[in-house]
Amino acid sequence: MAATVVIGVASSASATTMGFSATSTSGKSKIGGTYEYHSVGTADGRTLYDGSFQNASAQDQQAGDGVEAVLALSYDEWTNGAWHHVTNKVAVVNGTNSWSFHDKANVKAWACDRKVGTTALLNIKAAW
Repeated sequence: MAATVVIGVASSASATTMGFSATSTSGKSKIGGTYEYHSVGTADGRTLYDGSFQNASAQDQQAGDGVEAVLALSYDEWTNGAWHHVTNKVAVVNGTNSWSFHDKANVKAWACDRKVGTTALLNIKAAW
């Protein structure tokens, strides 16, 4: 069972940075990288966070098996004056990428398998 990190300890004056890694429950996909976040204010009584993922990777652990590695995200996003929950947002497939994000909360990274040519995420495991 994966532990849950409650994002909300960072002050607006400092950022929290952490390395992360996880392997899908099948062992066929591995994710990793560096995650940074910092508070930027509040919206509807909840803390808003900006941050980034650096060198975030999804690595296929069994080449040629018809399964690709996916780093997917889930988070709460403040848009159009309301909080919206987003799940299974594909961020990286069989590669490495870096990006920033704005006005999010409860960000989580997930190691997933996906059969080539499909969209369903399988064997999902949280990195934190």
